[in-house]
Amino acid sequence: MKDIVLWVFSDGRKGHEKQTVGLSQAIKSSIQNDVEVCRIAVGTSVKNLSELPSPSLVLGAGNATHLPMLMTKVFFNVPCVVLMKPSLPTIFFDLVLVPHHDVCSNFGNVHTTRGVLCPIPEVNPNPKHGVILLGGSSRHFHWDSDSVLGTVKKICEAGPHKHWTICDSPRSPDNMLNQLDALPNATIRQWRTTSESFITELLNSSSETWVTCDSATMLYEALNTGTPVGVIELSSKRKTNKLARGIQDLVKNNQVQLSRDGYSIRSEMSVTTPGQESFKCAELCLKLLKL
Repeated sequence: MKDIVLWVFSDGRKGHEKQTVGLSQAIKSSIQNDVEVCRIAVGTSVKNLSELPSPSLVLGAGNATHLPMLMTKVFFNVPCVVLMKPSLPTIFFDLVLVPHHDVCSNFGNVHTTRGVLCPIPEVNPNPKHGVILLGGSSRHFHWDSDSVLGTVKKICEAGPHKHWTICDSPRSPDNMLNQLDALPNATIRQWRTTSESFITELLNSSSETWVTCDSATMLYEALNTGTPVGVIELSSKRKTNKLARGIQDLVKNNQVQLSRDGYSIRSEMSVTTPGQESFKCAELCLKLLKL
């Protein structure tokens, strides 16, 4: 079988890195061919690039990766896949993987994904563990600490058989979590006291997750585990809000539950298999290779 070489361009941003890692993992898991992944920092010299094995497929996320990707596509005559809405016209790329809440031109090469792609999770959900993730100030939603904390207390009361881990984020108001110390079935963890992998490990071991609607990255990482997810609502700052539009799409497809609809997630929610979005996109990438 022919070996596959992936050139993955990186702009150094962790969020973009996670997306390409998830897609690369899914590609490797979907075929029996040997797959070599070459991670390339934007700005790598031509000399260093010439020392790498010739690519079979080019991947990248982030505006800074677009030109290097397209130059590689032309020079090696290989397919080029961009993750997230590109800054250049989509017609330049063979495949564009765009989160469903974004809108862009489609020349038959655009595939919408449920949020951004994430690494393939190693899930082991504990039915006695739940997670509540809180954001904070954002350009999309009005933050209301009193309302959010009130909802958190109701979620914990509605799930007394679970022990809840409640986490804030760098955007959360200072000392907000101090008001939750009295909850008997909850542990409070401030983001400053956790490691980089803490949230991922927490989500992988949780049987239920609630996320404030401003925390898009955490929302889609939670959905990526294939366990039930609830959304704590906030009021939108504007009529046209792409994050709110994405959440409404998830609600329409019964993939998340809004806090207004109850504080215990319904058993009939439509959950997916872990990493399902990445595997769907991997199939599209492999079609480009015509294996």
